[in-house]
Amino acid sequence: MRARTRSLACAVLSCLLLGSVACDARGERDERVLRVALPVDVTATGESGEGGVYTRLIERWEEENEGWEVDVRWLSPRADDQRSQMVVAMQSDPAAYDVLLLDNQWVPEFAERRWLAEAATGSDGPLAWDGFLGRAQDAVCYEGGARAVPFHMDVGLLYYRADLVGPEEVTARIEEDGWRGLLELAGEVRDEHGLDHGYTGQFADYEGLTVNALEFVLGGHPGLEADSRGTFHGADEAAAGEGGGGCATSIGACGEFQGLEVLETGLDPDAGGVIPRAALEETETESLNRFRGGGVVFMRHWPRVVPQLQADSESAETLREGLRWVGWGGEAEDGDPAFGVLRLPAAVLGGNSLAVTEESPYEDEAWSLVAGMTGPDAQSEFRKAGLLPARGSGYRLHGADERDVRYWEELRDAVGEGLLRPRTPYYPYVSEVLRDHVDTQIRPGSTDPHPEDMVCELNAALAGRVSTCG
Repeated sequence: MRARTRSLACAVLSCLLLGSVACDARGERDERVLRVALPVDVTATGESGEGGVYTRLIERWEEENEGWEVDVRWLSPRADDQRSQMVVAMQSDPAAYDVLLLDNQWVPEFAERRWLAEAATGSDGPLAWDGFLGRAQDAVCYEGGARAVPFHMDVGLLYYRADLVGPEEVTARIEEDGWRGLLELAGEVRDEHGLDHGYTGQFADYEGLTVNALEFVLGGHPGLEADSRGTFHGADEAAAGEGGGGCATSIGACGEFQGLEVLETGLDPDAGGVIPRAALEETETESLNRFRGGGVVFMRHWPRVVPQLQADSESAETLREGLRWVGWGGEAEDGDPAFGVLRLPAAVLGGNSLAVTEESPYEDEAWSLVAGMTGPDAQSEFRKAGLLPARGSGYRLHGADERDVRYWEELRDAVGEGLLRPRTPYYPYVSEVLRDHVDTQIRPGSTDPHPEDMVCELNAALAGRVSTCG
């Protein structure tokens, strides 16, 4: 694996193109070199992305395919910027990359632009669906075909202070009244123990707000009919984004989006202010720091921060302030600060996939690399690094601690019941429209919400049109 040098002129052009690889991609291709676009590996030990799971898998493939090299082009750590970099590069030259690592919600867009080769997932090949989780397959499907191969998954979790509230009470309140019950419990525990706040998530104006809002919209409201809470649907009326119809392309939105009223109430100081107003400016980093600092009872976050919180409690420097890990649904035994995880009332899926570009001159070798990076052996590497495998086998532990076994089994089930974001080639604009309306509704001094305007503009966005309703 190597990083390649470029001329000054190419470097300038690349900057203008948001970091694209357009310069040398448009010229003569190096023989026996695969170009791969990857975001910075969150498991990496080096500043440039080296030393993590991604690079280990690539280096293993290079060792097994003598004479071939993989030229990794590291992208921005910000998801929105990653997409922009790849879009600009592919518009400039559809053969700029051989393999792309995509957030799953981008697969329909890149497939619709005819940038992705269809994956051969038949029963007799190295990319066979056998072994992949059902929701992982749904996440990379578009118009009835696999447009990428699942790499690793992600799903939102509920982190709780195990020394302040028991898991049985949390589960009971969620089963009884969903999000409303959870936020009410958060306020009660906050007041009982004198904490600053009850619940936090990611509510700044970026993709995190879309995910958090969809979790309030699409589920977690027992007894609330679909028409009241809001749905996205496909051409055959199958729910696109819920438990069924995973491959359905979302073409419409409907409902009253009443779940957002629960979120709005949670942020309202006059209603108790369970969620801090400052959360409206917070991303994954700030919400984690708030929970880590002990000022909140519950936090919505991804599984990857479990190892970070564990490291806090195991470090001599932070032992006094660290939160001890009690596992999935665990209880604190001695009253010392501790944390565990449970399912959210509704959880949206994240995750990444690997796709081969339609115009790659080395398609066979590119698929070989994808197969090597998504096979059963690779999936166990993800688990060891704290990432969620896309194959069921990656969740099976042998001879491990009972707490760890349960944690990974519960994660597998949570992924299996997770909610997909709207499946549409216009997802970036759909996400922007949703965020604009949600942000307006939940911010102080906002005007009375008009769900019909939101639905109208979402339907226009799902059709690839810009429309201002109301």
